[in-house]
Amino acid sequence: MIFRSTSTDAFSGSGSESVLCVTDDPLLSFELCMPVWLADLLLFNRLPAAFQEPPKISFVLAPAPGATLAPFPNPGARLVANRMLRARKLAIYVVEKLGLSLMTQPAPSYVNAVDACIRWYERKRAESAEDATAEDATAEDATAEDMDYIGVLERNGEQLGGDERAALDDVARWRAQTDEYVGRPELYLHLMCRGRTAQPKNTLATIKTNVWKANTDVVVHYEWAEFVRDRIAKAQSLAKQV
Repeated sequence: MIFRSTSTDAFSGSGSESVLCVTDDPLLSFELCMPVWLADLLLFNRLPAAFQEPPKISFVLAPAPGATLAPFPNPGARLVANRMLRARKLAIYVVEKLGLSLMTQPAPSYVNAVDACIRWYERKRAESAEDATAEDATAEDATAEDMDYIGVLERNGEQLGGDERAALDDVARWRAQTDEYVGRPELYLHLMCRGRTAQPKNTLATIKTNVWKANTDVVVHYEWAEFVRDRIAKAQSLAKQV
């Protein structure tokens, strides 16, 4: 940044120009260009007089019709949150209020269903093998840390969606315990508004504007993800087969 100033000699009438260059001092350049309101905010933590707190959004959390999850404490209670709150934070809030363990491990009901399916597939493979005794040992180790969950299920004709692939990788990572497990409740617990699933990065403002489209309290339903329900149903179905 370059500042120029011009002065005129009163006797000769000639002018002289001085040049001040501050390109080598980025902090000074920033201070000289910074508007007053920004200086007040950064130096004194004062907001502009015209600033207004964004309006918050009121909503209600409830289980989806026919859901197997417990109802929210104080059903119908009106909640209020910042309009920029994301759906993932809502999912974490539901997990905490319902006492679910999704922050420390994958959904237990889903893990148990995966184990049951793999044991069934491995047992059938053992029965069809020539050396049933050796194969039975393999079946007993179906839930070992190095189990290729995706591979076993796909070899038995299952077509896995993207969400379930992510969940199976999550289960494998949790069981391997190679690093600290970081819960992903938004993977197993889906939030819905007017029948549409809210993506983890969707904000309350987005949900209200694009989905709810009304000035009343937003109603958000929660339920196990579809692949979780399908996996549990699959395990129950296989258990009934001889």
